[in-house]
Parts: sequence; C-alpha cells; structure tokens
Amino acid sequence: MSFYLDFTYFFEIIFMMKFSKLLIAIFLFTSMNSFSASNFMEFGDVNFGRDFKEKSKWLMTLGGGVMQYPTTLPEFTGEHQSYNEVENYNINGYELGFARDFYLGHQFSLSLGGNIFYAKTLDKTIGKAAEDIDFDYSEARESFNIKSGEVTVAFNYLFDYRIVDVQPFIEFGFGRGESTIKIEYSTLGLTGDDDSSEDYDVEVDEVYNYSRVALGVNFISYKGFMSYFKASVTQMVIAERKTTGESNLRDDTTIISYDLSNNDLSESHTVGTLSVGIGSYF
Repeated sequence: MSFYLDFTYFFEIIFMMKFSKLLIAIFLFTSMNSFSASNFMEFGDVNFGRDFKEKSKWLMTLGGGVMQYPTTLPEFTGEHQSYNEVENYNINGYELGFARDFYLGHQFSLSLGGNIFYAKTLDKTIGKAAEDIDFDYSEARESFNIKSGEVTVAFNYLFDYRIVDVQPFIEFGFGRGESTIKIEYSTLGLTGDDDSSEDYDVEVDEVYNYSRVALGVNFISYKGFMSYFKASVTQMVIAERKTTGESNLRDDTTIISYDLSNNDLSESHTVGTLSVGIGSYF
C-alpha cells in the first residue's frame, strides 16, 4: 500500500486542541515537581539547573496527533456518497505518555516508557437535491472510536543551548489497539418517487497490532518544561475484524445484509502519524 499523508490535518489538530485541556496538563505537570524520594527508580527531586541534563529523570507528555487509519468496508457506490473497499481516513486524537529518561553520558540518553492514544470523531455531510434547491436530500455520518496502548524506547541526543535545548530523537513503539467504525448514509427521497431512497448502514470492529518508528525533536526549557514534534511510520497488522450492517441502492428493492467475522487475520498496512505536544521532566 502506498504511503500518503495530508499535512493540512497536522495544522488542523494544533488548532483543534482545547486550550482548557492544555491548562490542565500544565497544572498536572507542575504539580509533579512536588514529589521527591532518594531511590533511583522512585520520583526524584531533580534540580532543574544547568546540571539536571546529566541526571536520569521522569517525563510526562500530553499531545495531539493525526493518524491515518486504513478501513476495509463493503464497497458501495451511491448517488451522493460512495465507499471504497480499502481507504485511509485521517483521524484526530489525543495521546498521553509517561517515560523514564536514563542519562548515558556525553549528552546521550535512553527513554523507556509507554503511550496511550484515544480518538473519537464524528463527521457529518449533507447533500442537497440541487444547487438552487434548499432541500437536504442525503445525510452521511462517519464516526471513529480508536484506542491503543504501546511501549516505547527512544534514543536521544541533547544539543545544549543557553535558553532552549534541542533534543532530536528516534523512537520505536510496539502496541495493540482496537477500533469501531460506523458509517451511516441515507437519502430522504423526493415526494412521489418511492424508489429514490438508498441506504448504507455499516459497523466495523477491529483489533490490530502495530510497530512504528518515529523521528522527532524535543525543545526543553531551563526549568524542565518541554514541547515536542514527531512523525511516525507505522506497520499495522489487523488481527480481527467483524462487519455488520446492510445497504440498498437507488431504484433497487434488494437489501444486502452484512454479517462477517474473521478472528484469524494477518492484514498488513503502512500508515503515517504526526504528533505535537507539551510535557515536563521531574
């Protein structure tokens, strides 16, 4: 499958992230600095001076991202709406990460942690009967509910600057997720035209495993607050899929029912993800 990513969705997710959630995240990150202990694997009271960079520390991040999700749907060609058998959808969601950053020496560090991703979207499209007629002739609803969890390992190198440090990294992730996709499309028909209506009502539930590699950069302030940007390429393997629903076309009284289930799939897709967020070392 060819690799494609629409960068307009990356800029969209930046503006779609709610300002209130960012304030809550900043408050939580700041509060974490109050924890202290002396043991290595316990939360440390890190002195965020010039020497904090040469210590192992914890990192918590909160961000937003846009991911490509490959869908496999029953093919349908309607008057106002069509669905291909295989198609990539761009899904906006949120991710929360937690990691331990181990200092290795000479500005190198190794981060071990985990991320969770959650997305719930609903797109609605209204089709008019004609350009000069203000009549809602068709309606399409496309909803996605995706959640996943992963373990991560990242290799980092820090460029030490006076105000903001720059830390490029390469990150590897291995995880598992599940999704529910609902597509509802119907036409209302016109008065006196009994055969003009058409419907497509399908739900697809999937379980998938994935591995990914990402290139990114952290921007770290003197006090330990940071922001990040990363781009990932993900190898996704669909393990289970269940498809239910029905459809019928215009001028056709035949209703096609779908009730398909496969718990032994090994369907591979290569997709992309862009992420941006904030965080804090503590």
